[in-house]
Amino acid sequence: MGLKNESAAGLAKARLAEWRGVNYGGWRAMLDDKDVRHAIGDDGKRYRLVSYALDDGDGRIRMSVAVDGGTWSAFVPLVRDEIMNADGTFVE
Repeated sequence: MGLKNESAAGLAKARLAEWRGVNYGGWRAMLDDKDVRHAIGDDGKRYRLVSYALDDGDGRIRMSVAVDGGTWSAFVPLVRDEIMNADGTFVE
């Protein structure tokens, strides 16, 4: 059972929204790298967000955001992702 709450999902959604403003080259620059940050959710709890990009094949890049609240949720974090095509459009 992973982390399932609206605060964590909102933080993941906000992080992905930040990445929607980055071009394809910026996403490619994130390949094989991770961005770790801490944030306070609207529930007042502290969360860790780990963002990373993966080559999804055929020029697509998958940006994933894993959110955990420490304790057991670190083992099964809430994960949200988006995929960008090489032309800069997103897979819906």
